[in-house]
Amino acid sequence: MSAKIAAQLITQRRFLPLLLAQCLGSLNDNLFRYALVTMVTYSGLSLFGLERDILVPIAASMITLPIFLFSAIAGRLADKYDRTCIMRVTKQIEIWIMLLAALALFLRQPLLLLPTLFLMGTQSAFFTPAKNSALPSLLAPHELVPANALLSGFLNVSILMGVALGTWLAVRPLGPEIIGAGLVIIAILGWLSARQLPRVEAANRDLPVTFNFIAETFRVLGYALKAPEVLRPLLGAAWFWMLAASIITLMPVFTASVLGADATVVLLFSALFTMGAAVGALLCGALSGKGDALSFSIAGAIGLVVFTSDVALATWSNPIVPHGAPLIGANAFLADPTNWRLLADLGFAAVSAGLFVVPLQAMAQRRAVPEMRGRLLAAGGIMNAATATLGQFTLAFIALGRLPIQTAFLLIAAGSLLAAAVTGWRLALRRRPASAPS
Repeated sequence: MSAKIAAQLITQRRFLPLLLAQCLGSLNDNLFRYALVTMVTYSGLSLFGLERDILVPIAASMITLPIFLFSAIAGRLADKYDRTCIMRVTKQIEIWIMLLAALALFLRQPLLLLPTLFLMGTQSAFFTPAKNSALPSLLAPHELVPANALLSGFLNVSILMGVALGTWLAVRPLGPEIIGAGLVIIAILGWLSARQLPRVEAANRDLPVTFNFIAETFRVLGYALKAPEVLRPLLGAAWFWMLAASIITLMPVFTASVLGADATVVLLFSALFTMGAAVGALLCGALSGKGDALSFSIAGAIGLVVFTSDVALATWSNPIVPHGAPLIGANAFLADPTNWRLLADLGFAAVSAGLFVVPLQAMAQRRAVPEMRGRLLAAGGIMNAATATLGQFTLAFIALGRLPIQTAFLLIAAGSLLAAAVTGWRLALRRRPASAPS
């Protein structure tokens, strides 16, 4: 049934333009971000003489910092105004930001590149709450799980495309110029897509506007604390983003020091995890039926427990590869059958992650009251950014504790086991009255 619903949604004006606008925006974000990272890493691009190991994290923070700063205000605006109108305006602003990005790439000017990243993060911070809070207005309740599955699945595909194109083009002749032109064209296509969305009646026109982002952030988080039925799925989704950030941060060091493999294997793992998460999301959308699909979240959490634990167990006895030692490439890694178990573990862990997060996103959207939906879902964006940032420090925590890198996978498994237990307990509580004798 859900596969049929998804097939219908992808042809309808109330959903397809939103899907295209999101995917094109994500493609732009990752195309620009990874082009910049590649230019810093391989083309000698620098700012104030900073080492690349310092400049790359600074660049990454430029796109996540606005989520902390502006998500709460964006959520308030999404409750006060037409949410699809906000999406159209933000996509129009994206065109001007991409023109600045194209200029910065043409000039190879990091003083322009880093502020452009900040502006891109700001545009995303305002687009995302409007998009998430518009979905329940545009769609019927039983369509939310398939819709979120499509959004999540195709989002992962667009991320992978952006990473691959940005990394490949940035070091080619005229590559930065080609990327700059592409950014502008993609932004225009995203704006044209958003223009096709039907209008959505404002949920709370009398809501005052504030630009005190610090006070509004605490206020929005307070709203979420007072709505536990929304807070629970938001926390589950935040766990997913922490898990993803942890794995992304761990993979380069884990691949080099534990597996003795080079950056081509890191890229292989990144592609595997991204596509696996997309497959998991789309499977959830196709098989979930018309319910809330919480059982898929439980199955996904259990899969994360099993497969991340096996990553740790399969590599626990591997000797540490010293820094500077020769590393094998992707072809040699794939040619060794002993590595196939690890590939299967990572692939199925990614599928499990996709299964886990989609029902939680739909549940939060459905449960949030319309007049506060933008602010409640903005609280989720703030928590996602916070947990993703915490996940990026996983490697530092392990190093400080002088623990094996594989410990991180065991911590992910332990957190996923807790998530499965809590979700299963909540599902049992909900079903108990229906099964009790009358």
